[in-house]
Amino acid sequence: MSNSHRFQQKLPISSTTATDLISLQQDSIMASSSVNRWFRPEVYPLFAAVGTAIGICGFQLIRNLCINPEVRVNKEGRAAGVLENFAEGQKYTEHGLRKFVRNRRPEIMPSINSFFSDPQKN
Repeated sequence: MSNSHRFQQKLPISSTTATDLISLQQDSIMASSSVNRWFRPEVYPLFAAVGTAIGICGFQLIRNLCINPEVRVNKEGRAAGVLENFAEGQKYTEHGLRKFVRNRRPEIMPSINSFFSDPQKN
């Protein structure tokens, strides 16, 4: 028997292995169809919006767990009960963003608002 003929022999495959291979092939086809369904350019804005919302929720969760004076994670803090920490609570609520926007008008686009609300200026 020559070397090339010896390597071309097929090994017997049991019926369970064959069904496993077929189901694996079907799974890969289904996976590629779901990838093609969800990862299209039309869906990118949806992913961006959901990702932003998850990021904001995660940020607020971590902020409350780490900084909020009313949240106590360890056992000793929970056993202390209700504390009268007005200074610490004031420090938590008066963060940098709130101080920045305190004296500003509540507008997102002030130039467009003034253009449509004050026609005599234009």
